[in-house]
Parts: sequence; C-alpha cells; structure tokens
Amino acid sequence: MEQKSFRTVAATQGGVIGLVLAASMWFETYTTLSGRVGLMGLMLVEWVAVVILHYWLLNRYTKQYAAQFPAEEGVPFYRVYCYVLLLSLCAGVIVGLAQAVYLHGVLGYGAYLEQYAAALKGLAEQSSASSSIEPMLKQLFAQLEAAPVPSVLQTAWGGVTGSILYGGFFGLIIAAVQSRRPELFTPKQEE
Repeated sequence: MEQKSFRTVAATQGGVIGLVLAASMWFETYTTLSGRVGLMGLMLVEWVAVVILHYWLLNRYTKQYAAQFPAEEGVPFYRVYCYVLLLSLCAGVIVGLAQAVYLHGVLGYGAYLEQYAAALKGLAEQSSASSSIEPMLKQLFAQLEAAPVPSVLQTAWGGVTGSILYGGFFGLIIAAVQSRRPELFTPKQEE
C-alpha cells in the first residue's frame, strides 16, 4: 500500500464520516435551541440513526482496509484499531471545525447560551414537573453564566475528542471483528 494513497484514502473516508457527524451536530443544536418538544422526538430518532450510520461507515471502511492485507500476513488487532482511530481523528477535525464555526461564528457563543437557556426554560414550562425542575434550572443557568467562554480552539478540540472517544469505543468492536490471524496453510494458486 502506497503511503500517499493510504493517507488520502483515510482522510477521504474520515471526511465522509466527519460530514455526517457535523450535519448531525448542526441539526441537534438547531433542534435544541428551537425549544419545540415535537422536534425532541425527531432528534432522538436522528441521534439513533446517526450512531448506527457512524458505526456502519467505520466498519465498512475498516473492512476495506483489512481486505488489503493478504491472508498469509493477516491483520493484527492493533492495526485495525489504529485505522479506526485515524478515521475518527480525521472526522473529528471536521466536526470540531464545524462546531467552532457554528457556535462562535454563525450563532455567537453568548447568543448560543441565551438561546439554550431560553429553550430549556421553555421546555421546563411545558413539562408537568416544572416546579420541581425550576431550582435545578436556576443552578444550571448560574453555572452557564459563570463559566468562561471557551475559545474557538477549545470548541474545536471538543469535537475532535468526542469523535475519537466514539471511534475508540466502536473501534474495539470493529477491530475485534475485522482483525485476523495469518493463515499458515493457504492453497497455492496455479499460474
């Protein structure tokens, strides 16, 4: 496998995963800030669909990677796991940049916090247990206002670490399935 093509393929595949996760992040942020209860159910369905799609894409790309190794060599667990982490890193860079641009550039972080607080307050008012939730919401709002505004790099890094954590978890399963031992006795093919 040529080194340049390996990096290009990994970046492209990670980019596809990153675009899917970035679109999901934008949708979930929009849905949360809207404060509409009806959209919360849709967000749950979307989240489940994205988790399944994320796993499927990681598995598919990793299967393609593992298929490049001949049966005589096999492919060890650590190689497959590192490939999943590489894909997750590439995806995380895209998600982190998209998150930073959306929260700091498009919305503005202060406006984001205000809309988030208003959405939570609206959801609590629509809830039947709003009186019992109110003290917790006041404490949450106070903590949000007191917290320092994260920098653009901190926001981007949050997307990267989140993607790597999900990829690391999924990678344990995928690497266990896709790794294989070398086959000692392979039939010779006639030329």
